[in-house]
Amino acid sequence: MPKSIDSTCIQHPGFQAVGRCKQCGKPFCSQCEVHGPTGIFCSTPCKNANEVFVQRAAQLDSMSKKPSIIFKLISSVKSLIALVILIIMLGVIAHYFGVDVPVISDMLGGQTPAEPTE
Repeated sequence: MPKSIDSTCIQHPGFQAVGRCKQCGKPFCSQCEVHGPTGIFCSTPCKNANEVFVQRAAQLDSMSKKPSIIFKLISSVKSLIALVILIIMLGVIAHYFGVDVPVISDMLGGQTPAEPTE
């Protein structure tokens, strides 16, 4: 439920306000209200300022959604490094469970976990 506007117009103090400007927040009467594509404003300068702001925000938003080739390359290298580390870790674990993993076995020098003695 919208709040009631218990104030008078900023330009016409004798008139009851019917809304508040989307740009500056000042109260306006029905004679002052200016309709724009992004809302209702107290004046044309506020409407124009808001339209410029909305256009600039849309421009900045579209720019931020385009990752650069460098960012994509770095991200791919990080993923590749993480995958290699995971494969090596799985190979070491498999080696200690007795599975012969040629490269890992060579790196560990044929070490196997100690056998329990009875």
